[in-house]
Amino acid sequence: MGTLKVIIPDDLEKEFREEIFKTKGMKKGNISKAVEEAIRMWIEHQRKKRSEAAKKAWETRRKRQKKVLSEENEDLTENLTEKDQKR
Repeated sequence: MGTLKVIIPDDLEKEFREEIFKTKGMKKGNISKAVEEAIRMWIEHQRKKRSEAAKKAWETRRKRQKKVLSEENEDLTENLTEKDQKR
C-alpha cells in the first residue's frame, strides 16, 4: 500500500472528516477508504475530461476535412463546367 502525506486547508479537512463520520461512522480506516474513493473519482473524472476533449478534437478535425473536401469538390466542378463550356 502506498502512502501520501498531503497538506490541505483546515476547513476542508474538518468538512471532509464530518462527512465521513456522517456517512460511514467513526470506524477505523474510514478516512483512508474515503480518500481512496475520492482519488479514484478524481482519476475517472480526469480520464473522462480527456476522452471528451479528444472526441471534440476529432469531431472538429472531421468537420474541417469535410469542409476542405467540399471546397475542393466545388473547385473541381467549376473547372469541369468551364472546360465543358469551352468545348
